[in-house]
Amino acid sequence: MLTASGVHVTVWGEGEPAVFVHGSFGWGEETWREQRPLAADYRLLLVDRRGFGASPTDGRVDFERGAGDVAELLGDGAHLVGHSYGGVVSLLAAAQRPAAVRSLILIEPPAFGVARGDPAVEEMIANIETAARSTHDPSEYRAAFLRGFGFPARATPLSGRTLEAARASMTERPPWEAQIPLDDLARARLRVLLVQGDWCPAPDSARALAGAAFRAVCERLDDRLEPERAILPAAHAPQKLGSIFNNRIREFWESA
Repeated sequence: MLTASGVHVTVWGEGEPAVFVHGSFGWGEETWREQRPLAADYRLLLVDRRGFGASPTDGRVDFERGAGDVAELLGDGAHLVGHSYGGVVSLLAAAQRPAAVRSLILIEPPAFGVARGDPAVEEMIANIETAARSTHDPSEYRAAFLRGFGFPARATPLSGRTLEAARASMTERPPWEAQIPLDDLARARLRVLLVQGDWCPAPDSARALAGAAFRAVCERLDDRLEPERAILPAAHAPQKLGSIFNNRIREFWESA
């Protein structure tokens, strides 16, 4: 389906609604394919952010515009799930319409602005800025971005939606520029589940850099939002574990 603002949303299932927001280099169905079993009991709305998946490109990708798109989808009330850059979008959308958020699940959001000064966070920011300056080729950028996380990566040919997702990711407004209204979110007393990977499957270099940077962000969010926590055996995309992740978020939703 298309929203009034022209953003494409894939809908799976019927029941209580849950809005899912993907991060960089992906799109709705690609990021959340392992969550389809949840559609047996919930209505899953998988957003394709502007420029990703089936949503048309519409200028630079910006977390503030994305937050408005997501806030519109919450309707009279929905669960909200955001991965990576989509977690930053989800934090801002929740701040816009806290009364419409039945629960908020955040998966390693790069809200680096809340943890400035942490050495791993500062190194990650510098690495991503270097990747953005280094090339105008989407496949080269994707490889440079991954190296900035501490992963060994070489450019490989991209095509179709994977190529377009990499191209859109090159235009993303840096997530550390987001002003996360933590005071407002804390006052709203939202039910929050903060999900992290333990980064054990990742190379030592990625665990020491990206794993540490996301851990620093999650510790700041834990201090301010008093969330429930879940640490799963994965790197930056624990939702791809499938049933382990699904069981945890179903438990969280059903305990509301």
